[in-house]
Amino acid sequence: MAGPVPCYRHPRRKTRVSCATCGRPICTECMVQTDVGIKCPDDARLPRGARAGAMKTGQVIRSLLAGVAVAVVGTAVVYAIFQVGFLTLILSAVAGYGAGTFIHRAGGRNGGPLAMSVSGVAVAIAFAPFLALQVLAGGEVPIFRVLTALVAVGFAIYNSR
Repeated sequence: MAGPVPCYRHPRRKTRVSCATCGRPICTECMVQTDVGIKCPDDARLPRGARAGAMKTGQVIRSLLAGVAVAVVGTAVVYAIFQVGFLTLILSAVAGYGAGTFIHRAGGRNGGPLAMSVSGVAVAIAFAPFLALQVLAGGEVPIFRVLTALVAVGFAIYNSR
């Protein structure tokens, strides 16, 4: 078990308690008992609907970094999906769902427009090289590849809301 850490509002006070929503360490003076656990004063005063999609700076950064990871690793995943040849739509849906879950969790499970945008763009970037290669080669992009990309992007956006 980790040792005591300083309260985010009172650096000289050590605590082992953290906010149920944002995870920041809080001392006994700062903690607010709510129906769903102990929270910091910032999160306790907001109703749940007001907090959904409101991301703190650290959560935004983690979401963006997760989006970069999805775009980079996703390129290899898309290559593998197109190599399989069958079940391509199902595999792209699963990959998009996984990417949306990863970005949603990296951002503290707040979701909202930012997480949805990061998910959609990251998955689209992963598919872009394969669609662009067809265009650069002078050929038409097969509608099935575009459909596969749209399915993955749709699932990523849906699962990061």
